Amino acid sequence: MAEIENRKSRRKRDKAPTLKEHAGTVIIPQISPEMLEQARRAAAAGKTPEQIEQEAMEAVRREEEAREAAQAKQAAQAESGVRAAMHHHPRTGKKGKTRAEAQAELVQSIHDDHLWLNNPVMVRGLGLAPAVVAATSGQTALMLCAAAILLLTATRVLAVAICHRTKNRFRGVIYAYSAAILYIPVYLILYHLFGADLSLLGIYLPLLVVEPAIIKRMEADELETVGEAFRRGINNTVGLCVSLMLVGVLRELLAQGTVFGNKVLAVAPLPLASQPAAGFLLVGLIAAVWTAIGSAYVRYKMEEVRHLYDEPKH
Repeated sequence: MAEIENRKSRRKRDKAPTLKEHAGTVIIPQISPEMLEQARRAAAAGKTPEQIEQEAMEAVRREEEAREAAQAKQAAQAESGVRAAMHHHPRTGKKGKTRAEAQAELVQSIHDDHLWLNNPVMVRGLGLAPAVVAATSGQTALMLCAAAILLLTATRVLAVAICHRTKNRFRGVIYAYSAAILYIPVYLILYHLFGADLSLLGIYLPLLVVEPAIIKRMEADELETVGEAFRRGINNTVGLCVSLMLVGVLRELLAQGTVFGNKVLAVAPLPLASQPAAGFLLVGLIAAVWTAIGSAYVRYKMEEVRHLYDEPKH
């Protein structure tokens, strides 16, 4: 009986309309063997080609949806893993900066710190002649500071403004002439403030016109804006004045035991401190201690950046 039933099913399947006998051939792409078996069973059950095609396409659609859902789930898991790694890995800081960006920001902050880490006198060696020879007391250091305040920033701003007009040509001449032109009103102001005491500075007051601390900017390749010239001029002026005052007050204290003429020590510890030779030694010692402390601080900040952005947190 089973053999007879199989023969009847085979004959019935052979008599069933095929896909080729229909209006056109139906092509179902990417059909798995299981789906083909289902289509064969549907054809054996007497379903039309349209029904077979519809069921096959529905199965393909469900399979594609399942595949897309699996891919979306995998992508979501991968994204969550990356976010977790970024959250726990310190290559980016709290503000999302990388190690290179943090180091560049630190270097820029060091460069802009003209008061301590990039002081024009103690670190860069500018303004040594006034500091070593002329800054022998608090009074002379104060006069040099007043001259620097009036001359340094104004010269830088004026020279930069003219260089913008000349398209950055003849910078050396422009800086020198700007300082020379501004020196005349500056001298009149200083004489009004300090009177005959201004002669204590000797030739080192007019030499400020060609002092590298004032016209050093002419050696730079890029041309800064007028606003940047004003800001950096103020920063350099503050750093220069701090160094001059430190050296002048210390030399007066060591050479005379006084500060701005007021008695502080009963005996002068080092009378030779007012001489240029002792000034060289004293400025050198101050600069050595200054740069040692500054270098230690810079190393500490660099090490802090390295630990923060490179080492994993536990």
